[in-house]
Amino acid sequence: MGEVYKTIRNAFVGTATPYYVESNKDGYFYLESNNIKDGVINRIKEIFINEEFYLSQRDKWLYEGDLVMVQSGHVGHTAVIPKELNETAAHALIIFQNQSKPTDPHFLNYELQTTNSKKMLDNITIGNTIKHILASDMKEFKVSLPNKIEQTAIGNFFRTLDNTILLYKRKLDSLKQLKKAYLQQMFPQEGETVPKVRFAGFKGDWEVYTLGELGSTYTGLSGKTKEDFGKGEAKYVTYLNILNNLLTNSEEMGAVEIDNKQNEVKYGDIFFTTSSETPEEVGMSSVWLHTLKNIYLNSFCFGFRPSRKVCPYYMAFMLRSPYVRVKIQLLAQGISRYNISKTKLMEIEINMPSLVEQTAIGNFFRNLDEQITTQQTKLNNLKLLKSAYLQKMFV
Repeated sequence: MGEVYKTIRNAFVGTATPYYVESNKDGYFYLESNNIKDGVINRIKEIFINEEFYLSQRDKWLYEGDLVMVQSGHVGHTAVIPKELNETAAHALIIFQNQSKPTDPHFLNYELQTTNSKKMLDNITIGNTIKHILASDMKEFKVSLPNKIEQTAIGNFFRTLDNTILLYKRKLDSLKQLKKAYLQQMFPQEGETVPKVRFAGFKGDWEVYTLGELGSTYTGLSGKTKEDFGKGEAKYVTYLNILNNLLTNSEEMGAVEIDNKQNEVKYGDIFFTTSSETPEEVGMSSVWLHTLKNIYLNSFCFGFRPSRKVCPYYMAFMLRSPYVRVKIQLLAQGISRYNISKTKLMEIEINMPSLVEQTAIGNFFRNLDEQITTQQTKLNNLKLLKSAYLQKMFV
């Protein structure tokens, strides 16, 4: 790299917090290591500095086409400075400037993301708790360069791929925000009997019930020791399966022996976590929509079986909606670990429309979740494609 760039040095290193200001109206955007990840610059979190400090960093300003590298923390991540960040000040970055050999910085940016380069970077990384890379070591760092035309072709290819990944990510984020907004608007708020947003054709107030009026509870596995788990022809729903999945995943199960004395779960059952390290994760629900035999529930959760006819998809989304989650979190008790009373949970009030409207709402959110899953899969596949090309298109 020292043969490619005349200047390889550090941006400002030290405490810059005294120079922070509220916004770009008061100062200048300050590029930090948190803004650089996987070859691109993100501005999810923006820091701004005052004019005096900004001008004092003139000799360390970044210019369009410069290459920067994170030197501390998630070391080795790089990015190319775009036109809109010309003359930007930076913090805790290694700066590559003033080429002595005409090179496409985007090509280098992607070469430094390859597995081979990452291994080489690991070899020159120092520090135990916080990792560091020295600018002086980067002068000796070896890269392989084809001619400039091929560099540009490869760089442009990966930039196009990154732009596509960004578009897919934005669409995914948009879908998630849409779901979040609808979860707040399609269920009545506290003290209300109709939601703010409702499908055409539905009228009238929603009914109010306690959970206990809709069904009954049952316990998870009991009388077991750790030797009983990890073997057997039966399965049990794990705690994490419930915590992480609005609809219980039949693939994320533990093994246990068949035991007819245990409560077997049935289609439409709802599971609740009873304990967690944070109140936000207490009483998390998951709905079982499978007809498998010999399935039990783990001992750190309890099951709920509706006795009235309800739409399971409606129950799944309603129980994780903001207005219900707030009610459940208020029941959390504890200091270092939080628990919830099954009896108290059965006393919370929820709003229930007609079965037809429940089904419409449940199907709406189900379809939205399917779109989110599809978009997430496309995004993951694109990232895998990029990873594969990074290994095949560089020496």
